[in-house]
Amino acid sequence: MAHASPPNPSVVRRALLWWFAWPSNPYVTVNFAVEFSGALAYLERLGEPRVSIGALVAATIGRVLHEYPEANARIVGNRIVTQEHVGIAMPVNLLGHAGGERREIGMALVERVETLSLRGVAAASRATVRAERSGVPQNLFLKQLLGIVDGTPQRVVDATLATLDRAMDRSALADRIYARFPITTALSNAGAAIAKTPGMVFRGADIAIPLRLVHIGTFWGVTALQDEVVAVDGAPAVRPMLPVLFLFDHRLVDGVLGSRIAARFGAILRDPAVEFGADGERRLA
Repeated sequence: MAHASPPNPSVVRRALLWWFAWPSNPYVTVNFAVEFSGALAYLERLGEPRVSIGALVAATIGRVLHEYPEANARIVGNRIVTQEHVGIAMPVNLLGHAGGERREIGMALVERVETLSLRGVAAASRATVRAERSGVPQNLFLKQLLGIVDGTPQRVVDATLATLDRAMDRSALADRIYARFPITTALSNAGAAIAKTPGMVFRGADIAIPLRLVHIGTFWGVTALQDEVVAVDGAPAVRPMLPVLFLFDHRLVDGVLGSRIAARFGAILRDPAVEFGADGERRLA
């Protein structure tokens, strides 16, 4: 559900809305790594059913964006529209599964992430991934959109999507579509292909997010854990580190707020029990 845009956006926000308008790319990329030994121990203590690292990251994103709603917003036309809930889209590999007959990749969507417990996010993620891999996408809007593209001549696809893209600048249509496709952020596994390659460590990536159809305020990417030498109490030590890619739309988020979001994200992952409870069942009050 959308909240009304601020009645009097600051002069800085108004200028940034113009400065970073298409075809400019407004996204700022930040690369960092989070020490993950505490999170690994926490996930091990949770036991069965297992909670994946991806589910923990998704749940953490939900809590962080709930705390910083300025980043959980859309830009529709020249307006900033904050969103009531956090919806996370995650790519799903379909190769080797029934759903991969016509598509090599799908999209799992978890809605209202911030309202779920960690175990709730894990269960919702597993259900959406199973549906995608079985060839039955759960999101009706995405299913209909893929149905239009499948088997349609490319020139017709191009014209249809371009028309829809232009129409998304009108708030009334955008609100209806976003109600059916309520994503506000995305989580990917950028760099996973080179993870744990002997003699290599992942150092980051830069993704140019297209300003078309669906706008998201933030984009997150993680790759597999990798051992790195870090300072612990002033001395070098080897620790499992989670490389993170964090993009934010500069029209919504400035550098100070972006730094606070990244720091809060890392703080939750270093000690997840504080946020999600010893059993992974804690919800927001």
